[in-house]
Amino acid sequence: SIQSLENGLRNLVNLTTLKLDFHECRHLTSIQSLENGLRPLVNLTTLTLKFNGCKRLSSIQSLENGLRTLVNLTTFTLDISECYNFTSIQPLENCLQPLVNLTTLKLDISECYNLTSIQPLEKGLQKLAKLTSLTLQFYKCPGVEKSSGFNLLKSCPWYNEKEWNLSGDDSLFKATKKIISED
Repeated sequence: SIQSLENGLRNLVNLTTLKLDFHECRHLTSIQSLENGLRPLVNLTTLTLKFNGCKRLSSIQSLENGLRTLVNLTTFTLDISECYNFTSIQPLENCLQPLVNLTTLKLDISECYNLTSIQPLEKGLQKLAKLTSLTLQFYKCPGVEKSSGFNLLKSCPWYNEKEWNLSGDDSLFKATKKIISED
């Protein structure tokens, strides 16, 4: 159970990489106990959380407190695709703000049919001045505007158009920071 996972994670304080895959856990309705399991993992640099296909999961609110202590995190991947009950990714606004050392962010919200906006990401992204790679996938999210990814990046105070390569289509947005040579 996810409760057992919480108890096990508490003892792994020196862990630097964690990948949790709950893919198609059809009975998963809450990740509340994951919050307490993540908090002590202050040495984590890479975190991957996959909840894709967890059709009964409707919120990631508890991640907000769970991620708050992970200030050493440089890579964060969150997959909530096919979580049909999601209507908001509001918790991500506060989840991302403490992750000031983050260089890579991958977020997949594809097939979250009831999601109407990815705007809550804006405040979180603004704090991520060290970000060098951003991938947002929102395939089959009819309520999300096609230009949302670009508009989010453009709103960040650290964004400079000349320093970034942008690509994507109607449902995928990728941004990578250019490597500028000193030669």
